[in-house]
Amino acid sequence: MKRRIPLTELGFERGIEMEGLSGFRELFFPVPRADSVQGLRLILPYRSDAAFESRRSIQVEVDGSPVLTTALPNSTHAGTIDIPIDASSIREDYLRIGLRYSGAITEDRCVDERVSGAYLSFEPEGALVASIERDSLDSVGDVAAIMPKTMDIVLPENISEAHAAAALTLAAGYDLARITAGQPEAYEDEWTRSRMLIAGTDASALAVDKESEQPEIRIGGDDPAAAARLLRSQWNLLASKGTVRSAKAEKSRRERLTFADLGGDTSVQRISNRGSWTVPLPLTALEPGETPSGLAVDVAVADDGSVTSPVVSVLMNGVLLGSAKAVRGERTRVSVDLPEGLIAASNSIEVAVTRQVRAGDCAYAPQAYEAQLLPSSHVKLGAAGRPVDFSDLAPAFADGVTVVMPGPDALGGVRRLVSTLVDGQTPIRVSYGDIPEDGPYVLVSDSPPPGTDPSVRIEGETVPFIGIDGRNLIDSEAMSIFTIAQLVSDGGRTALWIRPGVDFASGVSAGKPVSLGRGDVAFIDGNGIELAFSTERDRLVDISYPDETSFLELLKRYWLWLVVIGWLLASAGFVYLLRSVYKSRKPGG
Repeated sequence: MKRRIPLTELGFERGIEMEGLSGFRELFFPVPRADSVQGLRLILPYRSDAAFESRRSIQVEVDGSPVLTTALPNSTHAGTIDIPIDASSIREDYLRIGLRYSGAITEDRCVDERVSGAYLSFEPEGALVASIERDSLDSVGDVAAIMPKTMDIVLPENISEAHAAAALTLAAGYDLARITAGQPEAYEDEWTRSRMLIAGTDASALAVDKESEQPEIRIGGDDPAAAARLLRSQWNLLASKGTVRSAKAEKSRRERLTFADLGGDTSVQRISNRGSWTVPLPLTALEPGETPSGLAVDVAVADDGSVTSPVVSVLMNGVLLGSAKAVRGERTRVSVDLPEGLIAASNSIEVAVTRQVRAGDCAYAPQAYEAQLLPSSHVKLGAAGRPVDFSDLAPAFADGVTVVMPGPDALGGVRRLVSTLVDGQTPIRVSYGDIPEDGPYVLVSDSPPPGTDPSVRIEGETVPFIGIDGRNLIDSEAMSIFTIAQLVSDGGRTALWIRPGVDFASGVSAGKPVSLGRGDVAFIDGNGIELAFSTERDRLVDISYPDETSFLELLKRYWLWLVVIGWLLASAGFVYLLRSVYKSRKPGG
């Protein structure tokens, strides 16, 4: 059985880029035990080019030892690294691969090599292909450690509330998860999609199906959602036996949220000009009542003997938050605050180190020196207020959320909208129609939750959505087509009301998840969010109901006429005042 582990599963969604004439990147591929691996092969397609003639090479290291060195041509070039790897290089269920890129333009040390315009790029479809003995994957922990992140979640024909909750838990946070019902599809030649079969209450909580062509995990028991949380947790390796009779998973508490907790890249890099690390920050990593307030970034930079110190820069979602000179020979900490409006449901933190190439009196050749983003770097946490944006729902749901839907046909649409607001450790409950008495909930219904006052009401009336130019943005016909999501308050409880549109329940399986972020009202179609805005902040959209005409609405509607009338009255008053003064100064007046 072959298992392809692409770079995208390691977090390199766009591949690996190395600019200039030097670069180094370490990769850690998850693999089974060495005795269960029949063969390993590293296949990495790449592209390279240089603006000027230069000598460049790429070296591949396995467990710290070089196994391949090849030259790169000066012209635009596309090639593939394809080498076998000995399974004895596996250490603690991981294979460490190093990619070392180096080059030079000339022996003349007075030439600034940054003018080379050279680069080396590894394509995201590059992968480690492992040939695995099928029968060796006989425990839940072994299968969970190596299974593809692209998965099929197969439900039984009669989908209960517990089954639906387990499916939503497994799909949470996975863009490529697919929920299906009934008979599963046939397997492909390679193990490219993992398969989760949700069974009945008489089945074990977690078990490996040893009879299937490729490894499958069956989830059952009285609480399959708890079993799914155990499978998604860091404790799944404790399920070393082939079967777990019962399961219960609780979300662990942390005193702080480190970059290591977030699974960020904190590896050592050799930097001659500029290097960077990227750390994801999904708000599903927060606990209830928490919100990101700042970042404390720790970086260690090797001393290169230069007069000019390296500079450490911190960015989030493409916005520069702060920078500082690196302290030689010790840890450098950069503390920054997060401005209001920057945080989204999914965030990206970038830490960059920039060096001034040492070239005094043409005496030194360019040299790369080590730098590392330290795992002690962490996110500062503050107290969160009531949710005002969709992204605020993620920490509000962290202790549990109930999804109220009319039936299993709505499961695909719910997964598409809720998947980015929960993670695999969020306790999810599903109810077919009954709103819980306490706790946050998501309601899928044509009518709003009883006792709430939603910003957008759909009651068969024509509700104009007017832009700043006075045009109607959404007409009454489109209102019935769109799926409308909005935040509502139910007696102080947090609730998300989803009014399904015409394509909301497109079968049990649905498309790519929709990331609900800024705003508290969103109009969604089959392609994603069409319009989202906030009803609490300054906005470019006004909502007008025919039966509600307040003084402010009249003021907004007729403000131009009121300005003209006010100007005319002021002018007339001024003329009258001048006339009175003139009369009072006339002789005998």
